[in-house]
Amino acid sequence: MIMRRRQQGVALMIVLLVVTIATVLSVSIAKNQHRAISSATRYFDRAQAYYYATGGEEYARQLLARDFKERPEQDDLSEAWAATDLAFEFASGEVDIVIQDLQSVFNLNDFISSNEGNSLIAEKLSLLSSQIGLNPSWMDELLDFSDIDGEVRPGGAEDYFYLGLERPYRTSGQPLQDLSEIRLLRTMTDEAYGRLSEVMTVLPTAGGALNVNTAPPMVLQTLATDLNLESATSLAESRLRVDGFESVEQFLQQPELAGLAVKPAGLGVQSSFFKVNT
Repeated sequence: MIMRRRQQGVALMIVLLVVTIATVLSVSIAKNQHRAISSATRYFDRAQAYYYATGGEEYARQLLARDFKERPEQDDLSEAWAATDLAFEFASGEVDIVIQDLQSVFNLNDFISSNEGNSLIAEKLSLLSSQIGLNPSWMDELLDFSDIDGEVRPGGAEDYFYLGLERPYRTSGQPLQDLSEIRLLRTMTDEAYGRLSEVMTVLPTAGGALNVNTAPPMVLQTLATDLNLESATSLAESRLRVDGFESVEQFLQQPELAGLAVKPAGLGVQSSFFKVNT
């Protein structure tokens, strides 16, 4: 009788052990399935977001291609690509699109295209730096950072300075590939970079014209020392009323520029480089 009870107790323990193991395995399988489903869902969502974003890019490309076909000689903010409400909807949301004319701001590779920097754009960048409260010495630093010689300009710095930092690095010795590279300059701060990034860009080629039809007032203000921000804003508003200037000559005939002797060199009314944010 006692032996039978012992056997029953052992059998009960075995049954409980089997149930426990089965429960643990079931929970483990359920967790693994949940992780697999979550991972697949996240992958699907990322892939879907990527294709929606590339769809926005393609939509922007078609807008710009159509614009070039209809008005190849002129780009301005009255055109379809410059609209502030570009978007397309889908089942669970929408894609917003912003197209920025990269020739509406200064191309820093124009400045560093020659060893001493282009004198006209150097004058404009110096004036712009003063307007936004920056010391123009960063321009010497940029030229030293991008050239291949070891000569230090009055406000610049070469390899010996950057190699002495806690985290050393060398100067690039080539044109900029991305605007963020100027954050490596000796005196560049996050605040200064934030200000410059609003009015600067980096294009793969030098020599492109600044589009006066899309340039913001702060950039237009650099065209002449005596041109104040109020007049530059008036210029920006007047171009909207005429759907953009058809030529640089028409732009220079505006009353806000009378007597300022603005040079037409480096100015244009058409753009070839754009940035699309989706």
